Amino acid sequence: MPVPSPMDRRTVLRLPIGVGAIGAGAGAFAASASAAPAAPTVPVSDEAWTFGLMCDTQWGADADGENPGSIAGGLQRLIDERMIEQGVAFLIQVGDNVDVEDDRYNDRPDVRTLPIKGELVQPLYDAGIGFYTLRGNHESSQTAAQELPQVFPQHLGEGENPLGGATDFSSPSDLLAGLSYSFDVKNVRIIMLDQFTRPDGSGSTGDNILDQLDWIEERVMSRGEGMHCIIAAHKNLVGGNHVDCLFGSDPSDNPDGVDRFLRICDEGGVAFVWGGHDHHHKRSVITSADGRHSVEQLIAGSDSSKFYTPDRPAIADTYGGPSETVLAEELWTLTHYVITVDGPNLSVDFFSMSTGVDYGPASLSATPPETGWSWRESWGTSLNGASFVVAPGEQYTAVTDEFEGSTASIIDGTNTSELTDYAGRVMSRRIVTGWEPAQAGDASHRLHLRGMHHNIALHDEELTGQLPDQDETGQGDRFVLELTGDARTFRADGSYGLAQRTDSGRWVNAVDRNHAGTKEFVKGAYREGHEVGTYGVDPRTKKAWAVLDHGGVFALRRGI
Repeated sequence: MPVPSPMDRRTVLRLPIGVGAIGAGAGAFAASASAAPAAPTVPVSDEAWTFGLMCDTQWGADADGENPGSIAGGLQRLIDERMIEQGVAFLIQVGDNVDVEDDRYNDRPDVRTLPIKGELVQPLYDAGIGFYTLRGNHESSQTAAQELPQVFPQHLGEGENPLGGATDFSSPSDLLAGLSYSFDVKNVRIIMLDQFTRPDGSGSTGDNILDQLDWIEERVMSRGEGMHCIIAAHKNLVGGNHVDCLFGSDPSDNPDGVDRFLRICDEGGVAFVWGGHDHHHKRSVITSADGRHSVEQLIAGSDSSKFYTPDRPAIADTYGGPSETVLAEELWTLTHYVITVDGPNLSVDFFSMSTGVDYGPASLSATPPETGWSWRESWGTSLNGASFVVAPGEQYTAVTDEFEGSTASIIDGTNTSELTDYAGRVMSRRIVTGWEPAQAGDASHRLHLRGMHHNIALHDEELTGQLPDQDETGQGDRFVLELTGDARTFRADGSYGLAQRTDSGRWVNAVDRNHAGTKEFVKGAYREGHEVGTYGVDPRTKKAWAVLDHGGVFALRRGI
């Protein structure tokens, strides 16, 4: 199907990112009738499980009867419904549960609002789903510090609210019990950080993480083998809109503490640091000032009446402190995230929805109509794989990994991205590998390859309409994946080679899942210039290869 031409700005947005003015030559024909679905999900095993993530729920006056207590109750309802539909074990919120701590907006200044938040998540409790939150700067007082563990006793592992399978609760001290806390669910440890005024009135917002670093390090380093670890806080290591951050009034404050935190994350294998505060979706890699340690940060988008726009120039480029490599950004949309844990492999799916008004930095006074959640991107981490940050213009050939005799390598392909974030910084890609042991029918162990999709960069102020209005596709650059395994099962014909597991658990030829190109078999080694859709086997080396434009779960198999 030829690419439409000419294209206006809306047409470019509707196509898979990278098609059109950027990368129009990546292939103009569908590979086959079994091409990848519009909204891919991660193929998972029977042991996989999920949990959710949401962000700030601030609101003003209750103009439509859905948003009591300065809380976005209407949006909370929509997300509650999504979490119940997805069957998650629990839902995390990264702070700013309310806009103000009393209901002054609705002429009830004597009514506290945090208990109202507890009532709004009751549908989750009724469905057996846990809910874990932390304080943001909008509930930062001494009174709120005393109140939060009472409203949410599950932070202590106590009370009648569902725990969502959580065990092994811990806090840095009795003073911070239920404010900063960690818990385990199956093979994941979650660490929730509070940096605000403490129950006894003590503490400084800029320094309150410093005396928790020993506890953070113990929690990160002491977890069992085979456990993922995620840290969540309200403020970020480096923000997009707000200069104030987890360690102070700007990213250059408390540099020794920041460096130690990043070392803990890096050496301890922390998957992600999640935050809110900035009301837009942004993924980036945060690296210590000396360049030695890094972690991937997610700023979770808004579930509020407010939608903040990042600074220009970027905060990371204005202040000293850690550096930032941008991976993805989406502004001015409502958001939530579903995390799938499948043994050593963990993936995050990002969904967003229009604010119900023309695309831009909206300020809502009523709950928007439910236009439908669009799947925007997926990324992940693994305990038995590797991670590679590939800058625009760089080759993907640095991506290579081995697991118990199976070797995966990208042997050709370039990051062609020219997309930028709002501050004008060109985005890199973080490619992550992971593995599952081979099962019946596999001639290699199973490779998880994530991060090959085109970056999302929905931030253009000139766009019009209620956006996003459709799913992304998961399409990426052209690249060549080579995989080796058990040579005893090798066949030198088109019935053997790189297979991909579909969402239903079936295995198909990996090129059948391409978004572009024509399927063609080659007997022999890969040669430069083969188009998307070409696949082959090398009788001399017993290696199989395929020219792809997407990630997924791959293995060598017969019968493809």
